[in-house]
Parts: sequence; structure tokens; C-alpha cells
Amino acid sequence: MNPISFDELDVQFPEGFCQHLSMFGALSQDSLAFLLQKGTLYRAEAGDQLFRLGDSSDHFFVIIDGSVRFYQHRDNDGERVPLRLYKAGEQIGFVGMIGLHQRRGDAMIETGGYLLEISSALFHQLCEQYPEMFMIFLINITREMSREISHLDEMCAAKPI
Repeated sequence: MNPISFDELDVQFPEGFCQHLSMFGALSQDSLAFLLQKGTLYRAEAGDQLFRLGDSSDHFFVIIDGSVRFYQHRDNDGERVPLRLYKAGEQIGFVGMIGLHQRRGDAMIETGGYLLEISSALFHQLCEQYPEMFMIFLINITREMSREISHLDEMCAAKPI
């Protein structure tokens, strides 16, 4: 993964592109610019490792373009099992950050694209500087996590016990 500047990202996408991503829906221009300019932006290629089992969870990522596959390791044989494909507009890693635990699996770039890394410090700064937008951002994250829980429920229901 290669860090890029906000200007490089701005050249890649038309004006307003990021505001149409579900994670950034209803955020003000100012608060979104704050996140994009203060966060760490990356260009990633297929096969790049985003994080691995046991890594620190002091940040999360918003996928701006591309996709990320998340894997967990089976206890009995350590085999990596694909659980979910995260797509543009979704976040990955928030659960670990807010839960204060290490990464519980591996995340690999499936389709090359662009990501925004939001550290716990930046997440806190957003709360302080844009409290109303922070609430909207939390609603967006919560909505996505709800969809993820429903997806995991469907996966469990499809497997015989």
C-alpha cells in the first residue's frame, strides 16, 4: 500500500464522489474534507495486506474504491477462512478499534483501489470539532455494522449445526 496525498485522491475522483459513499453519507463538506485531509490515504493493489491477525486495532479504514477480503483463522487447523468482502463505501476494522482488541483476522486487498485510514485520535478529533457530523458518522457506521450482523446471521443459518 502506498500513502498518497489528498490532492492525488482529488484528481482521481470527480467532485462530490466521496460524499456519495455510504460511510460518508450526509456528512458536511467541511467534516468530510477534515477526515480526508487529516487521515492517511492509501492507494492499494490487489494482494496487499491491510492488516493481519494480532495487529493493533488503533485505527480503521474506509474503502473509497476497490474491495477488501476479511479472513479468520480456524482454531483446529489454522486455515484461513474468507468471511466477508468489503466494498467501496464500507469500513473495515472499526469493531476492533472500538472494542479495544487486537485484529482477529487478516484483511487483504481483493481489488485495487483507495482507502482512508482513520486513527482513534482522528476519530476523537472529529467528535470534538464536528460533534453533529460525528453523530451522523456514528449512525453510518452503526447502520453498516447492522447490515454486517444480518449477513453473518444468514451465513450461520445456511450452515447445518
